[in-house]
Amino acid sequence: MSVADVPSGPWAARCATHPEEAATGTCARCGTFLCGLCTRTVLGRVYCGPCAERPEVNFLERFRLGLWGRRDAWAWAAGIACALLVPLTAFLLVRGEFAVGAGCALSAGVGGAFFLGLPWARHALLAAPVVLALGSALRGWGYAAVGFGCLFVSALSIVSSTRNQLFFQREVSEKQLLRLWHVRENNPLARTALSVALGGVFLPVMAPLAILLGGWALSRVNPTSYPPVGRKGQALAAIGVGVTALALWGLLLWPRLGGLLDRLMEG
Repeated sequence: MSVADVPSGPWAARCATHPEEAATGTCARCGTFLCGLCTRTVLGRVYCGPCAERPEVNFLERFRLGLWGRRDAWAWAAGIACALLVPLTAFLLVRGEFAVGAGCALSAGVGGAFFLGLPWARHALLAAPVVLALGSALRGWGYAAVGFGCLFVSALSIVSSTRNQLFFQREVSEKQLLRLWHVRENNPLARTALSVALGGVFLPVMAPLAILLGGWALSRVNPTSYPPVGRKGQALAAIGVGVTALALWGLLLWPRLGGLLDRLMEG
C-alpha cells in the first residue's frame, strides 16, 4: 500500500508505533502502518525501522560494512612496494646515491602509510608523484618526470575509487555504493563465465566450461527479485563466445583428428 492508499478522515489508520500519529504510509515488507517519525527509506522504498535493518532489505549497508576498513588490492600493492623499497633505499644510501635514495625513501613511507590506512596517506599518494616528477625534471631526467606524471594520474584514480574510500572509512553516496555492489556482487558468475569464454578462444577445453557457466549464470538472472540479479547480457555473451570458439576449434581440429584416426586404423 502506498502513501496515497492510506485512508484519511475519521477512519484514518494510525501508526503502529505511535498511535497518536496518523499513518502516512505502510512498510513495503511487513505492511505495518507508519508515520513520518518511524519511516525509513532504503533504495527508494519505505520500511519500518526493524525491517529497514534486516540484511535482505538493507543489503547495501551489509555490503558497506563488509568492506569498511578492509584493505583493497591497491593497499596491499602499496604494502608490497614498501617492503621492496625499504632495502633498496638502504642500499642506495650506502652507495651514496642520495637523490635516488631519498625518492625511494619517500615512496616507501607513503606506501607504508597507505597500507596502514592512515588518513593523510591518501593526500600523500597524490603529492608524492608530483614531488618526484618535479625533482626529476630539475635534475634533467625527462623520462622519469613523465613516468611520475603518469603515476599521479593512477594515484588520482585510486583515491577516488569507491572501494578505496571504504578502506579509509570515508562515507560514500548510495549511488557509488550501488555501482560497486553491481560490479562485485551482482551475479559474478556471469562475469566469470565471460572470462572463461574469452579464454576458450585460445584454449579449446575452456569453451564447453564457459557454455555451462554461462547457462548457469543465465538461470540465476531475476531482475524482479530483491536485491535484483542481473548481468543477462554477460551470460548470453559467454554462451555465444563459448559456442563460437567451440565451433571454430572444431573446424580447425576435426580434419587433423580425422587424419590421425585414419592412420591409427590403418596401422
